[in-house]
Amino acid sequence: MFLLITAVLASWFVRMHLRNRRSWQAIVARTSPECRRVWAASGLGQPEAFPSMWSAVPRVAFRDAGVLMEMADYVENNTAILDSEQMQNIRISIVRLRLAAARAIIRRDVRR
Repeated sequence: MFLLITAVLASWFVRMHLRNRRSWQAIVARTSPECRRVWAASGLGQPEAFPSMWSAVPRVAFRDAGVLMEMADYVENNTAILDSEQMQNIRISIVRLRLAAARAIIRRDVRR
């Protein structure tokens, strides 16, 4: 049991370390093409544009919301000047998008 817990924690640590070392281009490349188009037009600083990134496939929207959160982390960690209120609004919008996608996934799975 101890070995299993150690393996899980080591795996988590490695994933977090690799995530923190990802470049901006590598993060953006993980988004869906639809999300990239909307994001290129509006940017991360426009939280009101996040709902328009919604995909026809809720699982894609859920994944994109996770990548958007990673983008927000990157901006927060690598930008000297940032507005904490704006970052909070961005994070709230991303969480709302992710929750909406999760609800859609659950509804879809329940219908089957």
